[in-house]
Amino acid sequence: MGFVEPEPSEGEDYDPDEDAKNYGVTLVREGTHPLEENIEIVRMDTAHGQPHMDLVYLPPDTNEERKVWLDDGYTYKRMKQYLLANWETFADRYIQHNE
Repeated sequence: MGFVEPEPSEGEDYDPDEDAKNYGVTLVREGTHPLEENIEIVRMDTAHGQPHMDLVYLPPDTNEERKVWLDDGYTYKRMKQYLLANWETFADRYIQHNE
């Protein structure tokens, strides 16, 4: 799992919660070779006006909700911490549903 964050200019602080219109974090399965696309497993972001988690690993025909709405307290830092703490669970669920 990796995170891409903007590089602040020298002397400039950057806080995604304050300085970005939208922000998000994503757990991906890395492509097996350089030309293969990464596969999204789970994404947490603020698109659609409210923090939410997209359970991308779920197949289209599932009975489970693929979008989980979160409270407004889910900052960029909290989303990142949540995925760091739970990435193995989501990776296991991806394998269970897709391999």
